[in-house]
Amino acid sequence: MPAMFRALPPAVNTCPLAFAHFETVDLSQVVLAETSCRNLCHSFCVITPQRKLILAAPNRKDMEEWINVIKTVQQGEIRKIPTAENNPYLIGMHYWYSSHSPRTQHCNVCRESIPALSRNVITCEVCKVKSHRLCALRASKDCKWNTLSITDDLLIPADEIETMPHQWVEGNISVSSQCAVCHENCGSNQRLQDFRCLWCNSTVHDDCRRRFSKECWFGRHRKSIIPPTALSDPKGDGQLVVSSDFWNLDWSSACSCPLLIFINSKSGDHQGVIFLRKFKQFLNPSQVFDLSKGGPEAGLSMFKNFARFRIVVCGGDGSVSWVLSLIDALGLHERCQLAVIPLGTGNDLARVLGWGAFWNKNKSPLNILNRVEQASVRILDRWSVMIRETPRQTPLLRGQVEMDIPQFEAAAIQHLESATTELNKILKAKYPTEMIIPTRFLCSAVEDFVIDIVKTWSQIKQNNATIESVILKSDLIYDKLNVLIDILAEEAAVEKSATVCADSSKAHGKPFVPQIDHIAKCKLELATKAKNLQKSLKLIVFQVEQVLDEQSRQMISVKNFTSTFSPEDDSEDISQTSPRHRSRCGILSSIPSLTSEDLDNLNLEHLHFTPETICFKEKCVMNNYFGIGLDAKISLEFNTRRDEHPGQYNSRLKNKMWYGLLGSKELLQRSYRNLEERVHLECDGEAISLPNLQGIVVLNITSYAGGINFWGSSTATTEYEVPAIDDGKLEVVAIFGSVQMAMSRIINLHHHRIAQCREVMITIDGEEGIPVQVDGEAWVQRPGLIKIRYKNAAQMLTRDQDFENSMKMWECKHTEIQAASQPQLDSQESQDSLSDEESAQIQHLAQLAENLISRLTNLSKVHQHVSVLMDSVNASAKILDDTFNGQDSSNEAAAASFTPIETLSRNDAVDVTFSLKGLYDDTKAFLEKNLLRNAEDEATLQITLDAMNEDFEKLSEINWMNSVLFPEEKSSDTDSRNLRLKVKFPKSRKKKLEEEDKPKSGQGVQGFIGNLWHRRNREDEAKNDEPPTSSRSQL
Repeated sequence: MPAMFRALPPAVNTCPLAFAHFETVDLSQVVLAETSCRNLCHSFCVITPQRKLILAAPNRKDMEEWINVIKTVQQGEIRKIPTAENNPYLIGMHYWYSSHSPRTQHCNVCRESIPALSRNVITCEVCKVKSHRLCALRASKDCKWNTLSITDDLLIPADEIETMPHQWVEGNISVSSQCAVCHENCGSNQRLQDFRCLWCNSTVHDDCRRRFSKECWFGRHRKSIIPPTALSDPKGDGQLVVSSDFWNLDWSSACSCPLLIFINSKSGDHQGVIFLRKFKQFLNPSQVFDLSKGGPEAGLSMFKNFARFRIVVCGGDGSVSWVLSLIDALGLHERCQLAVIPLGTGNDLARVLGWGAFWNKNKSPLNILNRVEQASVRILDRWSVMIRETPRQTPLLRGQVEMDIPQFEAAAIQHLESATTELNKILKAKYPTEMIIPTRFLCSAVEDFVIDIVKTWSQIKQNNATIESVILKSDLIYDKLNVLIDILAEEAAVEKSATVCADSSKAHGKPFVPQIDHIAKCKLELATKAKNLQKSLKLIVFQVEQVLDEQSRQMISVKNFTSTFSPEDDSEDISQTSPRHRSRCGILSSIPSLTSEDLDNLNLEHLHFTPETICFKEKCVMNNYFGIGLDAKISLEFNTRRDEHPGQYNSRLKNKMWYGLLGSKELLQRSYRNLEERVHLECDGEAISLPNLQGIVVLNITSYAGGINFWGSSTATTEYEVPAIDDGKLEVVAIFGSVQMAMSRIINLHHHRIAQCREVMITIDGEEGIPVQVDGEAWVQRPGLIKIRYKNAAQMLTRDQDFENSMKMWECKHTEIQAASQPQLDSQESQDSLSDEESAQIQHLAQLAENLISRLTNLSKVHQHVSVLMDSVNASAKILDDTFNGQDSSNEAAAASFTPIETLSRNDAVDVTFSLKGLYDDTKAFLEKNLLRNAEDEATLQITLDAMNEDFEKLSEINWMNSVLFPEEKSSDTDSRNLRLKVKFPKSRKKKLEEEDKPKSGQGVQGFIGNLWHRRNREDEAKNDEPPTSSRSQL
């Protein structure tokens, strides 16, 4: 039975009495394609042989779920769609979208031409296969693999998975491409010809393909790519993980530091959708995840088996915080480094790490891979924002009013008598059902006692006699709760033994599964409630005891709170401390959920009767900055408006305009002009006197609110150190108004600096909350305490432009070395055998080269930058193996045909020497440009290079070998003459003035504005531009 679904016709009668008509579409004859590249309306086409339907979804997540559901049904089985980004059940199926090209293309199905700018063409977003709309119905399922563990007739046989084959796509290749075998031009605009590998991007002619290597080498970015042979779906639920067999393969170092891509498709004027498509073309599609579809959990779960990996987050600061928080939860900070590609509005963290203020749309995302592979690691401090809210002024649970001391004493005696009566009933109970109701009444009496203390606290704390009465009555009630808990524990033990007997009596039948009846469940709940009430009593006694002086505390004798007043630990350290500190130690030992920092700055204006109301709770983690007051209100209002009207906040320019508008409105309102009256600040435990201000900002990085250096100049002073993201310190500054925030974008201000510290405590007084924001996420914080303290450190990838420039210079040198032509000996000389001395020198050079090759191979697994030398390493290793072993040494027949060193000809020696000289020059230039950046490893390599240089000098003394080692000296005179001929003399001053006097088009106001516009564009591009990288052969 072919799969069907029902769709609405394109036009429906809008008459209220008319009924909608549905039509049935055969899904076996359907192709799905997104309507455009960016697809801002979240729509897709359902293409059938007869017609085309367009369906629109409310968001991109729903649209892709619809597409995946239809594709899953097309596969012949109805499965639960995995939550991961890429569904392995849909392997081989293309992901089409409508596109058009300015040049002629060819359909990969019918092989006919597609005219330029044609609208009748769709392109696969992963493999870039082109097709006519109707031809796509007959397209093969040969899209880029993400795993080979789910094998069928579309994929290679399972016994061939150990080596990665090429995955070829025919035609539509740029005419400037070169064949990797014969180095002639590939591609054609006239017909569909030649092939391109989806993984290594190698292009070959059809005739040359059979002579090309059968194993794919994954191209220049092989260390960042996860091979499809490495991923499997062991549970069959669509969640891909790294296969355990993958680590046993010899070539697993090809992805020794793979890349995990997280993209927020909603960021960057919807530029994230283009990033999703591009990265799937360059990497394994399963390495690319959309944060708007399930978050980063699926990607991190798949990568957690790697010893080390890198993460690229394409989005704003909120996306980075999301990913880092989940890295915290999984404990992966030691194994991953994170880079940030700015697609948000502020992009402050990306600015500090050198990735720029925004990503230029005209640049290919392939540049990101180059930059990330050349980036260096820097530590980013991360800070916990801890919250402890002050209880409300009247924490009355039952709507009662405050009590005076006589009323409290009378009620306390009544609660104590009630508890005694109920406990007697429990002790006299003969049946379990008779215990339930008295136990509930006893717990209720204790609750009322605690609530009465809280209600009367304002008067109790002024009367020492009442405080002593509260402590003594609490001790008696605590004792009764102890008896209750013991009785409930005995009952539970009896029921458990009865369960064991019942289990043994049914040994010959089915296994007995004990069921907890209603009475046992009630007893368990009441026992838990009694223990919680004991904690409440301990906490109440602890706070009440803080009001008494030392002499009064020593006179009180209690039974159950001995750990509070005199700790059981009699060590010298505790015995020498004050009673107040000893009582704190005691209460900590009795309530494990409390810590010493929870009890610091305890406000005794209100009593806390549960440990949760005292404990600090981590609200969030701060990476960039924390703000309270004016800036937080602007962020909160902006986020609220964006949630209500997302269409008005869909671009970076619009968002900045809205921020400016909201900030301008605060010039008149001045909502928090006396914030210092409600907010108190402590830095490293020292109270700070605040001036008249409207907000406070705590900085971890030197970029704030879209690029402001709000701390001022980054220079050290006698009072403050230079701020850094890894110094373990925070910078605290004041906000005096919107004008000051605007002026900070122009000049560096210093008068608003408050402190530089390692811990910040902010107290909010009053009854109303104050807006607070962390990294742009804002909320209204109720009165209480806010503590910002160090949490951990994250490894971030920072763009290193000096390294990029050095790498560019090395690549230019490498291109010159590779372009050098190998000298040829005379036909008669080339066949002459080497002398014994020459053979010994070549053999010694080969041994040194093997040592260098081995060291570079090992270093490439530790330092990813060394991977650029692997082309020269592999070429030299191959020439040594071919020359001295004849064939592959792993083959027994090849081992038998080993060529003795003394039978080598001069031509063989030239081949070996020329190849090793290229490896030597590449490695030497690599060290000269300081690209290794490890002194110990650099010294080790330099020793090997010096030894090889000595051998080259000895070989240069041989006449016929000198031209091989120094071929450039012969043409030095010619090159100098050519350089002299190319010298351009400067124009005379007279000629310059004549040219300036000539009329030019566009002069005047228009010319001035145009020149100014082009100049500013060039400045912006220079700020965000990357050093250009030279193109070089990938083989």
